[in-house]
Amino acid sequence: MSRSKRNFKEKSYYHVYNRGNNKERVFARKEDKHLFVSLLYKYRNETDLILDTYAIMDNHFHLLIRTGNNPDLLSVFMQKVCTSYAMIINRKYDRVGHIFQGRFNAKFLPYKKDLKQVRSYIKQNPVQEGFVKKAKEYPWLRAE
Repeated sequence: MSRSKRNFKEKSYYHVYNRGNNKERVFARKEDKHLFVSLLYKYRNETDLILDTYAIMDNHFHLLIRTGNNPDLLSVFMQKVCTSYAMIINRKYDRVGHIFQGRFNAKFLPYKKDLKQVRSYIKQNPVQEGFVKKAKEYPWLRAE
């Protein structure tokens, strides 16, 4: 049975996130994080999505994305990023199977207050996890 299609709204913000299968570390090394970020930009350039904010942690990621005129591109974008990452990492570490725990989550942010709250949450995630004392010190964070 196939999954139901998601109905994203055009020119709207979404908090997109996922974590490693079994809560495993999927971004174990800095080069793994760098790879994921490079895939984000590579595939974003094929769309009209705006990658507003992101934090790449050891076992999960958070993205704040604004859809463009074709909101269905969000699913295509995430499929390309996550599938490409999984294939490369599986080959690199001689492993098989899923990297991420199911398909990505995408929470619609209809209000400016929601947008502000999620930006703050993503920005503070590396601090809350104890990786850095100040968010600006974390290299795998992009926040306005």
